[in-house]
Amino acid sequence: MAGLTYSVAEFNTIITMLGCLCATVQAATGTYAGYYKKKRSLLKTNDILFRSHRAFGGFATTLYFLGLFAGMVGFLGGIFFGEPPFEIANLSYNFHVWPNFAILVVIVLKTYLSYFKKPLIYKNCKWLGIATFIAWAYLWITSAFSYYLRTIPPNIQHDPPTYLLPIDLLWLQILIPFFVGGLIGFFIVRSADKRET
Repeated sequence: MAGLTYSVAEFNTIITMLGCLCATVQAATGTYAGYYKKKRSLLKTNDILFRSHRAFGGFATTLYFLGLFAGMVGFLGGIFFGEPPFEIANLSYNFHVWPNFAILVVIVLKTYLSYFKKPLIYKNCKWLGIATFIAWAYLWITSAFSYYLRTIPPNIQHDPPTYLLPIDLLWLQILIPFFVGGLIGFFIVRSADKRET
């Protein structure tokens, strides 16, 4: 099927975009419970919030580890084999790659606590929800820039996007997961709010 071809780099960028979308939905439900209603317990007691927060968090985690595997393969390939290029002097490369080690710590910690020590998140690690969303936003924005900058001269490493928007609409492409995730989150929160009244 020749019409369904895409590059591995575009596929990885789409994975990151979808992960950011899921993280945006999770952030919307967490913000509603923790800051608007000031009752984090709603993430357990309100069935709509509980199911959506867990589901979209699980999707985001799965997508993160899928992207992490691809990213680590590329990173190690660049160091040991020069494919993809290890661009230590490139600003967008450094801006995207090195902070990912801090992002890894945040997401692994949040995932571990969410599945094995949930009460700690509610008591001592409330900041982890916000930190995870910021990590996802940073990851998505820098990966989008990194991908698109490598589709144009003088550093063409990837084919132009097939499914993502063209580079002229990069700003819109970056906004899409936040807008769609926010819209999904809005409808979830509205349904959850009706249950609370």
